[in-house]
Amino acid sequence: MKLKKHSGVMLTWTAVIHTVVGIIVYWEQIIDIANGGFINAIEPQLHANRAAAFWFLLFGLLLFMLARLMSWLIQVMGVDLPKFVGVHLLVLSLIGVLLLPVSGFWLVIPQAVIVMRK
Repeated sequence: MKLKKHSGVMLTWTAVIHTVVGIIVYWEQIIDIANGGFINAIEPQLHANRAAAFWFLLFGLLLFMLARLMSWLIQVMGVDLPKFVGVHLLVLSLIGVLLLPVSGFWLVIPQAVIVMRK
């Protein structure tokens, strides 16, 4: 399938959009973290919004790393992605959709299906 060749690129764009949205939504918390000196600036019991910002942005970076690895495997190494990558993306997305229906997790579901197809 032609789309499967571009699955890493599609996931890269998803990660970029996720991170940009996180920066916009959590801008105040990011400023608070910076003003707190970064080190030990997030105490979950005191700063739940800062912790949410941290995990949102960290997830975006991890998603970006996975996407770049997928692109490298497909485009540079000429490897067909194993089906389990798509399965894991699908499970992660479905959990996200169930717990947070108004979210970007919906974007990853079709990408996961593309990766799982032969």
